[in-house]
Amino acid sequence: MLLVVCEGEVEGTVTAQQIYLNDTPLANDDGSYNFTGVKWEFRRGTQDQEYIQGMPEIDNELSVGQTITTKNPWTRQFTDTSLDAVRIKLSVPAQYQYKDNGDMVGTVTDYAIDLSTDGGSYQTVVQGKSDGKTTSEYQRDHRIDLASGASSSTIRVRRITADSTDTKLVNAFKIFSFAEVIDSKLRYPNTSLLFIEVNSEQFTNGAPKVTVKMKGKLIRVPDNYDPATRTYSGSWSGNFKLAYSNNPAWVFYDLILDKIYGMGTRVDASMIDKWGVYQIAVYCDDMVSNGAGGTEPRFTCNAYVQLQEEAFTVMQDFAAIFRSMTFWGNSQVIVNADVPVDDLEWTYTAANVVDGI
Repeated sequence: MLLVVCEGEVEGTVTAQQIYLNDTPLANDDGSYNFTGVKWEFRRGTQDQEYIQGMPEIDNELSVGQTITTKNPWTRQFTDTSLDAVRIKLSVPAQYQYKDNGDMVGTVTDYAIDLSTDGGSYQTVVQGKSDGKTTSEYQRDHRIDLASGASSSTIRVRRITADSTDTKLVNAFKIFSFAEVIDSKLRYPNTSLLFIEVNSEQFTNGAPKVTVKMKGKLIRVPDNYDPATRTYSGSWSGNFKLAYSNNPAWVFYDLILDKIYGMGTRVDASMIDKWGVYQIAVYCDDMVSNGAGGTEPRFTCNAYVQLQEEAFTVMQDFAAIFRSMTFWGNSQVIVNADVPVDDLEWTYTAANVVDGI
């Protein structure tokens, strides 16, 4: 499955420990995987990122129907240099074993797929097995990526488990078909992607829920700001840079001006007071007690927006994170935050002056 993780470029990359299937990480801290047959790739969302092989693809499927035995593997050479991969479809018509007491149980059939490039020695690229019991046909696909620039590639499918010589053991399998694959090579620039391939036998209730624990989108922040230390050096020139930050004021500012996920097609930088947002952002970054003897930033924003909503509603929701209210007035996005001020300002009118003005 290919998932869009985030619009735009994100901070850093992810590891297998940060990807979860049904709330279970792909891998443990020691590097061991919690699932079998796992293949995954991640793209940060850069302008020039590489495409993910096989997503999407154009294929030409051809029938085979050859039964594989230990003495008769299936071998095929491919000389079309435009191919990116070959997808092998294996078929198990039935697989079971009768015990002496009449019980029908499952069994295991091991196989391997080897690849030879430009006449070189075979390298095993798939070490697979069919494990279980079935009385009806079961099919499984394997995509074999071909080496870029190779003039020829040869694929061999061989059976490792000994052939059955007993009518009580049924474990034959065959090559059902193969498909010559050309990838569309879509990079999806400026879109963060996650591709995951995993053995579906491990999930009995359909496709698993996929979650990723990661830092988010790069946003506009002042060029004198260090998001890691939450510090501002010297006077601000008014210019911005792209960096990851969970300061809600700068998340709000980026949301207003971004032309893809935000309001940037209708609101430009002249319609919001960046200097006022700067003061609010500094207040958000102040370190306060966390109630456990340490400190933490006054306000942070770690939100994941998944649903489309009215722009004004989203704007208000984000402003509320840093104790603020926002409205549209005089062709401006006005942001008023509840923050302390050094000099109090009072408005005097006839209504609040004794004996009037």
